[in-house]
Amino acid sequence: MSSPEGSVIIREGSTELYVPELHSNKGPGKRIGRVFFNDQMSFNRDVSVMLLASSPKVRTALDAMAATGVRAIRIANEARPDVHMVANDKDAEACAYIEANADLNSTGNVEASNEDLRCLLAKRVFDYIDLDPFGTPVPFVPAVLQGLKRSGMAGITATDTAPLAGTYPKKCARRYGAFSQRSPFGHETGLRILIGHIAREAAKEDKGLDTVLSYYADHYMRTFVRMREGGAEADRTLERLGFIDYDPGTGCRTVSPERSSARSIGPLWLGPLHDHETLDSMRAGEGLHRRSRCEKYLELWRGELEVPFFYDNDELASLSRTSPRPLGAVLEALGACGRVSRTHFSPTGIRTELSYREVLDIYKTI
Repeated sequence: MSSPEGSVIIREGSTELYVPELHSNKGPGKRIGRVFFNDQMSFNRDVSVMLLASSPKVRTALDAMAATGVRAIRIANEARPDVHMVANDKDAEACAYIEANADLNSTGNVEASNEDLRCLLAKRVFDYIDLDPFGTPVPFVPAVLQGLKRSGMAGITATDTAPLAGTYPKKCARRYGAFSQRSPFGHETGLRILIGHIAREAAKEDKGLDTVLSYYADHYMRTFVRMREGGAEADRTLERLGFIDYDPGTGCRTVSPERSSARSIGPLWLGPLHDHETLDSMRAGEGLHRRSRCEKYLELWRGELEVPFFYDNDELASLSRTSPRPLGAVLEALGACGRVSRTHFSPTGIRTELSYREVLDIYKTI
């Protein structure tokens, strides 16, 4: 098959791919031409490769908005040649890229599909669905949840981080039915609002969920969730939603099941972000595009405490009216009094099970 007009060959991970010569390479990316490709999302795709490689129960998978098909082709080529992978895009020009890339890599298990996603998922179901839209995933979440097989898994990306993290709270309320607020841990509450929205949508179908892996990186939030069937599972999931109250004047954070003030953030997911058994099975193989970054994040994810917020070192210094203390010294001092960990959300972030007052008191002694 000939190469698509205006394309060039690149290498991502251990896979060669046709992509448009003019494409995005940083930030959320701007639409350039009809077929979208963003270099910076290679880490996002690396994580998909690692996760699918450690998910042997997945036999059928859908890349819901595939564009060039890079994610589907990489999963098929680098992780799961045994999985029947459908790469779908409603743009016929994108499907030409998918077919060309499948032919370039001799991936016979990749099927190109040219349909509106919601129409496709009204007819077919999958063990795994990857939803990585340009912007918010909200309009497509119901179709994805209905298109999953029993105990199926979905990977969902949101690039509308500003509303989720509190910069545009009214937009967040419209899209996600949740209140957001700016805070030093806003990217975490934004991710938890995203998971909470998915959980509430699933509950409408008498489904619950478990989080497999959830993270923030670059300009997006990303969560992998596994469905659990039945009304009891839906109720169990909804019980893990709640609110975080944050006082920007004092830095105090509290968690509650109900909205208690105008500053309450949520409803959002208060459960764990990761399944540690899954994390333990994931490997950063040599063929990954951003292997060193994958290794770094795997280490951070595996070590993170399951506390629904964190403190930033500069924030603690400001609240204590002192200069920032060395991060290592802070972790050591807090660790002597309770459990503590780093967090992937911030290089200077600190998770701890100690109370807000205990954290400040200890910080002042360092």
